[in-house]
Amino acid sequence: MTQHNRRPLFREHALQHYMQRREEDVLPRIVSPPVFLIVWILFALVIAGGVISWLARVPVYVNGTGIVQSGEQRVNAQQSVVNVLIFVPVDASNHVRAGIPGKAQFSSSGQHYDGTITSIEPLVLSPEAIQTHYKLGCSVAQMVTEPSVAAHMRVLVPANDRLFSGTPLQAQLQTGTQRLLSLLPVFDGLMGGS
Repeated sequence: MTQHNRRPLFREHALQHYMQRREEDVLPRIVSPPVFLIVWILFALVIAGGVISWLARVPVYVNGTGIVQSGEQRVNAQQSVVNVLIFVPVDASNHVRAGIPGKAQFSSSGQHYDGTITSIEPLVLSPEAIQTHYKLGCSVAQMVTEPSVAAHMRVLVPANDRLFSGTPLQAQLQTGTQRLLSLLPVFDGLMGGS
């Protein structure tokens, strides 16, 4: 047997080139570059939305019913001041204090008018006691359904609106603010309702 000079099947240079190419990191092309960019933009928008909803605050209101306590007092040619009495449920009354802003909606006009709480009565009264103490009519007395505290509010109304003593109203009193994110039940529990 003769031994033939065995020549390699592949050239040395070709083998080195092949091995170098195999060692290079090859990342799979799962998504195209425009899709990848859009995903990053969406991610940035979600993060920005989260930061905004964490920092943004929305007003918290307490609802109450009430009546016009006294007639209008003209302030100027365009506006009058009306004194109203608002009955705030006792469970929400600890947030109500003098100086907080509010809105009153009179049943006759349907529009909301701005006002400010001037004072709060110290007594908690039952609906029956409210009816007798403030001499409420039957229709107004039916709107007060739970023990309440009376709050006095001055409301600015247009001078041409005629409101009479005993006119019923609905009121919203702004008792503070809370984070927008806390409106979602999951985050409200995490943030302690702040």
